[in-house]
Amino acid sequence: MNSKIFALLCERGSLTGRFKQVMGVTPRLTRLRQGRQFVLANERWILGIKPRNMALVREIKMGKGEQQWLFARTVVPMQTLSGSARRIAMLNDTPIGKILFGRNGAVRKSMSLELTDNIPPSIFELGIEVNHPLWRRRSIFEFSTGPLMVSEIFLPDCPIYAS
Repeated sequence: MNSKIFALLCERGSLTGRFKQVMGVTPRLTRLRQGRQFVLANERWILGIKPRNMALVREIKMGKGEQQWLFARTVVPMQTLSGSARRIAMLNDTPIGKILFGRNGAVRKSMSLELTDNIPPSIFELGIEVNHPLWRRRSIFEFSTGPLMVSEIFLPDCPIYAS
């Protein structure tokens, strides 16, 4: 893996900004869904969400034209959505980095990176064909009001997979 690709995967700041820098183009973000819902067991465990409690879930895709480079799922416990974090509920097609890395932003507590065959159903709903493991990043951020998790999957069209 070349150093530019590794730097993109390990970016600790705004991924949108890094895409612009590495790819030479500002990526287009499209919100796929956003709303309150029950979340997966591992998301509940990581974020300390009780089984019968909902969280705000936001899913987006990002890319250039017909190419989709990234799918991201953000899970925010309801108690986190106050103070500076309450703006997350109103993002629409704005990158979440504007809030996470802004003036009253969050602190990244952890970041993991892995190649995975465990592809969320939302990616297949986009009509994206996956025939090899994909890179996934999972970050936990902490606001003063609580945590949130961002899971990003680099899709097959993302230039990081070009040989």
